[in-house]
Amino acid sequence: MKKMNLTILMTLLFSPFVFAGGIHKKDKQEVSYLTKQDFRADFPKAQTVQWNRDKEYSEATFVNKGMKMHAFYNWDGNLSSTTHDYAYNSLPEAARNNIARQYKNYTVEKTIVLKDDESNLNDLFPLVPYEYRTNYFVLLKKNDQPEQIILHVTPDGNVSYFKTMK
Repeated sequence: MKKMNLTILMTLLFSPFVFAGGIHKKDKQEVSYLTKQDFRADFPKAQTVQWNRDKEYSEATFVNKGMKMHAFYNWDGNLSSTTHDYAYNSLPEAARNNIARQYKNYTVEKTIVLKDDESNLNDLFPLVPYEYRTNYFVLLKKNDQPEQIILHVTPDGNVSYFKTMK
């Protein structure tokens, strides 16, 4: 997902269905047969599959081994990345301690894991390479404020500010 935009990540954090709110409705296109075939090969036991397509990616929302997931495929039908909810308590202890220390007045709203299946540069900021193929994103909300912040967490427990959501 070389050009996956920030909207996809933020929508995953906020809604149960990425495209349900019509965010990409004007750009919808048909999902290719090749993409659907590749999906069946990648996730042979997937259930309740729903497809959406925008200008850059085909997205499958599905249940795999009891877990709701999202898989993104590029125009060539190749798997770009997958995301799913992730238990905050399963993050590295160093990351949880860092978040608790630096964001005392915030509560965790949601945590997701993004597994990038393409090599080279990351999808959210194309000129900044991720060091890891697996990255975690934590949505935090301060009790008395409407905006939320997103933190990026690496598998080794490093935490960095990612984005403020209003």
